[in-house]
Amino acid sequence: MGRTVKDPDRRRPKPVQKVQLSEKNVGRRIVLVVLFLAIGSGFLVYGFMNFLRGDSGWREISVKAGSELNCGEDFTLKYNVGASGVSAGGEAKALSLLYTDAAVKGYRLFNIDESFDDLTNLYDVNHHPNEVLTVDPVLYDALKKVSDAGCREIYLGPLYASFENLCTSNDDAIAAQFDPEKNDDAAEEAAAVAAFAQNPDDISLEFSGENQVCLHVSDAYLAYASEMGYSAYVDFFWMKNAFLIDYLADTIRGEGYQLGIISSKDGFVRCLDETGGKSYQYPLYHLSGNEIQSYGVMTYEGPKSIVFFHAYQAGSPDAYRYYQYQDKTMCTPYLSVADGKDHTAASELIVYSGEYGCANMLLAAFSDYQAESLSRESLETLTSQNIYSIWFEDDEMQTTDEDLAVILGNE
Repeated sequence: MGRTVKDPDRRRPKPVQKVQLSEKNVGRRIVLVVLFLAIGSGFLVYGFMNFLRGDSGWREISVKAGSELNCGEDFTLKYNVGASGVSAGGEAKALSLLYTDAAVKGYRLFNIDESFDDLTNLYDVNHHPNEVLTVDPVLYDALKKVSDAGCREIYLGPLYASFENLCTSNDDAIAAQFDPEKNDDAAEEAAAVAAFAQNPDDISLEFSGENQVCLHVSDAYLAYASEMGYSAYVDFFWMKNAFLIDYLADTIRGEGYQLGIISSKDGFVRCLDETGGKSYQYPLYHLSGNEIQSYGVMTYEGPKSIVFFHAYQAGSPDAYRYYQYQDKTMCTPYLSVADGKDHTAASELIVYSGEYGCANMLLAAFSDYQAESLSRESLETLTSQNIYSIWFEDDEMQTTDEDLAVILGNE
């Protein structure tokens, strides 16, 4: 390595002059220094106290910046900070930390693409068939809830992966390769997976208590899955945010925070407010022909849970769950275990309740939304569980709730 030769003619700094400080007025200078320190400390204390107080009122609570991968981008949490009489800023900070931890954990629990050291998640369940695993209580309860409801669509994991490929296609020709309505190979695969998913002897979940779960998969299905390269038998897919929003809401409420509302970008809502002192609004949309129209807003008081079934894209998460061909044909994520294809009874169905979370309502009404058409008689039976419905017939709004309050249009 060569040496760097310094330029002898480069500019040199002037020699430092030592200045002798006068010892006069030393006391005055000390007083000034102490005064400036006191003023500076006062500003720091004022700023800190102002941060703690903050502005009381409704505020969006975000996941902490720089946190690990989480599900927060799919949700919006708004909270009436300071309304309970505590410091608004302090409450917002504490709530953000709680929300962040829950969003990180929720992302990991329902993840089918990777495993994590700190918990046993859905990826682990899928990759350890016929083994008993001890999973997180939240995941255990979610899987058991779906199983108890008889919703075998959760076993359509391979078809959800194929459907996601359809939705992310760049053009109709590529999309058609994954569409069982347009491609023979895709139709054959959909029928095969649906047949396995229908049969409890081929795939089922066993719950032995104490958060222990076993995914039973038959030898025949294991062989077929290996041949096809499947990596996930079980997937919540479009249902996932219903379970996530319940987990987030229950976590927040469990720590005593009840003056907030969480909504997902694909239409799920959990309003935690039990005071009855505020009116909330939920927008109502209707697909008329090929145009999504704003019908008005539903007004309600909390607590309330809302589920939105829809046969069109309604938010950013739907970009990976819907596909529209050039001829306006829409593919939706509501795949049926009957044939592995998507089925919707109407352009939209909204169900809501003040007694149940989003997951319970989704499971209660899903079969109605997959029927040939919506049946008022069937939806009326849900009212016995205090689950109410809104839908449209011939562009006219229908409801099973006699007390429903709606503000039409832009009124």
